[in-house]
Amino acid sequence: MSDPMKCPKCGAEMRTHQRNGVTIEQCRKCHGIFLDRGELEQLIGRETSFFGSDGVLPGVMAPEGRD
Repeated sequence: MSDPMKCPKCGAEMRTHQRNGVTIEQCRKCHGIFLDRGELEQLIGRETSFFGSDGVLPGVMAPEGRD
C-alpha cells in the first residue's frame, strides 16, 4: 500500500473523490482541490453536458465572440 498523497499547499493528507467520473484530490485540512492535467476540461465538459447543450455553465460568462 502506498503512502497517502500530501497537499502541496499545507502538507496534510489528501483524499480522493469521484465527481462525474473524474477523480479529484482534496486536502483534508485546507480543503484545497487539486486536479491533474486535463481533469478541469473533463469536469467542465461533463458539467456542461449535464446542465445543457449551450456549452455554458450557469453563472459562467461565455467566451468572447460566443452568443
